[in-house]
This record gives sequence, structure tokens and C-alpha cells, in this order.
Amino acid sequence: MLSRRLLGITAGVTILAFLLAACAPAAAPVPAKAGTPAVAQAPQTKAAAPSPTAKPSASAPTYGGTLTMALKTATAHFDMLQETGGMVQLPLAPTYNLLIQHNPMENFKITGDLARSWEISPDGLSYIFLLNEGVRFHNGRPLSAEDVRFNFERVMSPPRGILSPRKELFRNVQKMEVIDAKTLKIALKQPQASFLTIVALPANFIFDPEVIKQKGDMKRDVMGTGPFKMKDYVYSISFTAEKNPDYFVKGRPYLDRVIVYTITDEMTRSAAMRTRQVLVLPLYGAVSTSLSLQMQKTEPSIVLQKRGTPGPNVIIPNSKVAPWNDVRVRQAVNLAIEREAASKAIREFGPGYGFMLPGSPWELPKEELMAMPGNRQPKDPDIAEAKRLLAEAGFPEGFETPFLSSTTVYSRELAQVAQAQLARIGINLKIQSLEISAWKDLVFKGSFRLATQPDASAIDDPDVLLGEYFLTGSPKNYHGWSNQKFDELYALQSRIMDAAKRKEIVWEMQRILHRELPRIPVVWSTFYAASWPEVKNWTQGNSLFLGNSLQDVWLVK
Repeated sequence: MLSRRLLGITAGVTILAFLLAACAPAAAPVPAKAGTPAVAQAPQTKAAAPSPTAKPSASAPTYGGTLTMALKTATAHFDMLQETGGMVQLPLAPTYNLLIQHNPMENFKITGDLARSWEISPDGLSYIFLLNEGVRFHNGRPLSAEDVRFNFERVMSPPRGILSPRKELFRNVQKMEVIDAKTLKIALKQPQASFLTIVALPANFIFDPEVIKQKGDMKRDVMGTGPFKMKDYVYSISFTAEKNPDYFVKGRPYLDRVIVYTITDEMTRSAAMRTRQVLVLPLYGAVSTSLSLQMQKTEPSIVLQKRGTPGPNVIIPNSKVAPWNDVRVRQAVNLAIEREAASKAIREFGPGYGFMLPGSPWELPKEELMAMPGNRQPKDPDIAEAKRLLAEAGFPEGFETPFLSSTTVYSRELAQVAQAQLARIGINLKIQSLEISAWKDLVFKGSFRLATQPDASAIDDPDVLLGEYFLTGSPKNYHGWSNQKFDELYALQSRIMDAAKRKEIVWEMQRILHRELPRIPVVWSTFYAASWPEVKNWTQGNSLFLGNSLQDVWLVK
């Protein structure tokens, strides 16, 4: 099912020679809706307002055409259960559906996808999802509630040897029960304010269980129910998906096909966009702020969407090994980081003062945040305190340590900045730069002492952003940090439905993180997504993972 042809060429250099944009004749549009909105919702966090932002198109939809996009690296495999990155999620999103989804065209409100409605019991412990009729996998097999149950059970209890990065987010699920072919009931151990947010995470693809039972995983296969079917994949070159004529949402999709190209070189991606050889550069297009603005200056009609995404670029000390198991050493590193300077050197991202998205309702009060060690100005007292802490920990002259980085531009730039800044307190970083898959293998196993990581969560919610990386035993807690008080506060905030009370607890959790520093924020990612004006009804979500379904996108001829 997977066409993978390893080509001995450099995709980033040669891609411009063969990019094509095919367009089919337009047909009369058929109005349709993607499902009935939910009858009840848990409280939702509010996304920070992007500037500028795309708005739903007022023009009438038209059929046909090929939407071309570009990513900076290739899709290594197709099993989103085992992945955390957008290089898998983005090209595959048009071929799959979720049970429910965050709709970027409706201020990220949770709406139906495979589920046309759902109900929440008065005590908040039971969720009943009713599925849409007429949904079939691309192989023609009808979707059932059992298929949905299978997929979520696989996330919560992955087979031996498979890492499920989002496993801990579902720790509150007591039981999943199939009522009938179209009805799924999920029972919780306790009420959870963000449960729908977690169910709607854009990584929760509904795969065909029959393929998994035959193959063991989805690394080499694509079999979903989405608006597009995978046609072809040429490793490090392109992923092509074509219109699903049997899609359950009548009249969708509008496009004939979607092609996602891999273009490794940033300048080449920008050139492909300027010359309309690609029509969309999503956030994962990874074009810097200055280059994005220059691109729009050259071609003023290009639409830019600025997004601050829920994921800081961090330094990860392995809390299980010396000297990083000493909080004083971690505190010294935090004190030495000059975040304002780092923000100018690393992709022009925002300074990483804290652990929640800047501007988020969950962020610590600004006055308190800026008074935290490491964030204070002027910097000289923090540097002196860092040296004192190192001496107290037994390193009066500093020390040398390996520093694991990937070859991605974010990781590489962060490593270089950290190396220069930590040298001021005597910590000599020996950068070990590995290709991304090799880097992941070591980091995910906890086989490192100090590492960089460009974190990227899908949703700015404490259950997701704090739970994934800091809960004891979480698969994404690569650094092995554990704090009983933090775990207790996490469980408490998760079941409180009052947003103001929940925020107070989330603030206390962040104060623990600022004291313990299991991860050290350096910068917060800020990206521009770019599109040509003929691309209608497309907007990038408030993270790298949202807005990628393309079900309702069309092209103006």
C-alpha cells in the first residue's frame, strides 16, 4: 500500500523542477455540513488572537484543482500513535478523521467529525458519542463504534514495544463501552474539564483496525475515512492524496488532490511559494519571520498568518543522572540563559519566560513571571548567583558535558546559543548533533545527559501542555523528573470545572516547575503560515497541528 521509492537526489534543490499544479474543471457546488455540533461541551481555553488572521471566505465554493503545500522534512512513517511531530500529522490529516475536532474556522470550537453529536452526563462522568451514518474506510469497510473504541484503547494501552506519547492524557478513562454499531460510551474516573479537548487532539486519527491486526502498526499503511485517499508517497519528495468520492460528508471535498512536497532548503521553500509552485506554506513550512515578511513584500498578495504555538524550545536536563539530578545545577543553567538575546538568535521566536503559552489565560501573572530567577533584568546578579550555585554543588570551576541536538534548524540554533551563554558560568557544552530520527531514538529512551528539544503540543491546555511533559511516568517525560506535589495538583486541576479555581492551581504547578526546572524554556515558537489568495477557507490553527484536514478548502480558478 505504501509506495516508497528512495531517490538518490537532494529534494530541496531539485523540487522546483517538477512541482506541478493540476486543476480539474469546476462543478456546481453542493451545500453540506460536516456534522451536528455537540449538545454539550466542557469549558474550553481561549486561543490567543492571531494577527493577522484568515477569515472564512465569502465567495461560493468551486470544485477541482490541486492544492500544493511544502514541509521542511520528510515523513518517516505513517503511524501517528507513535509520533509527536507534525511531519507525520500534517500530510496524513486529509486522509483521516477524528472522533471530534477543534475547528480553526470557528475560533477553535470543538465540533463533530466522525461523531455527529455527543452528550455528557450531569455528573460529568459519562460521555456518549453518536457516529455519523455512511462512514467507510477507504477500502470500503463501514466504520463502527468498535473501530473507534479499538483506536482509543490502542492509545491508552499500546502493544508491547510501541510507545504511545499521549497515553497519560487518557489516564482518567475508567471504561469504554460499545452500546451499538454507532454509539460509544466513555466513562471517566472523575470529572475532567478538558476531556473533550484531549479527545479532539489532532493526533487521534481513527485507523482501520483490520490493517493494524494484520500488520501490527500503521507505519507503512494509510487507511482512514478522510476526505482524501493516499495515492503515492515518494520518500523525501512528495505525498499525494486524491479526492475520496465516497466521503460521508456530501459535497466534500472540493479539491481533486493534495500534494505535500518535501523541500529541505528554506530559501527553496520560499522561492517555491513566491512562484506559486506551492500555494500554501503551513507553519511546518518553517520559513523564518524575516523571510516570511520579505516574501510578502516581494509578492504583496501573499496572505500571512502569525501564530505563537503551544510549545517552548527547551533545554532538557536528564534528572536521573549526575550532575543534572542536582536542582542547583539546573537552576544555574536557568539563571545563565539570556532569553531576550536567545529570541533574536533563534528564528526570531519570543523569549521563553515560562511554561505556558505567552498570552494564554493559564500563564502566570506577568509581574510574577518576570520576577522569576532567569527572567530578571539586569542579568549580572543572575550570573553571579548561577556561579555560586555551581560552586555549592561542587563545581566551582564549572564542568564539561555532552549536549545532544538534532540537525533541525531550531535545535541547532538553540544548541549554539546555549553553548555561548552557559560558557559564561563555566559549563562547556560539547554539542552532539544527530539526524532527527537518531536524536529521537536517544531522547525518547532517556539516553542523554543534556539535550535540546523544540516541543510542540497541539492545544494550549494544562492537561496537555503540563501533563505530557511533567507527570511522573508520562511517556514524554523523557528526563525522568518526578514530583508528588505536582502530580497531586495536576489531578486536582483536571477535575475542577470552575476555570478561575483551576487557573489558581495551574499557577501553583508552574511555580513548582520554576523552582525544580525539569525543563528549561529558552524561546517560544512563533511562525508565519503563508497562502495565496486563491486558496479559500483555509486557516492555520493556533498550533502546528490544527487546520490540516482540508475538507472544506477550495481554489478559485
